[in-house]
Amino acid sequence: MSLRIQNDQAAGLASTETARTGQTGSAAAGSGRTRTGSSGDGGDHVAVSSVAESITAGVSAQNLQHAARVQQLGALYSSGRYTVDSARVSSAIVGGAITGLATGKA
Repeated sequence: MSLRIQNDQAAGLASTETARTGQTGSAAAGSGRTRTGSSGDGGDHVAVSSVAESITAGVSAQNLQHAARVQQLGALYSSGRYTVDSARVSSAIVGGAITGLATGKA
């Protein structure tokens, strides 16, 4: 299997975003409280809104739940108590394929 990622737009966006570094305050202005930090030489500046902090916390919690579930499944498998409902799995696979076809994401 071979995977190739080509992202020509990212290069253009990087230069655009670099030019806008002085405008970080306006992007975060409507999003609530912000925390800012900058390097000592005045070159770089970062602003993180409370909304972004909430999203990050939610993603971190979700990652912890996922890791715990994977560990639980691994323990079940190792002990020989893990069973798969093949009818449920096949139904999910077919349902996903049908949904993908209907939305054009197949």
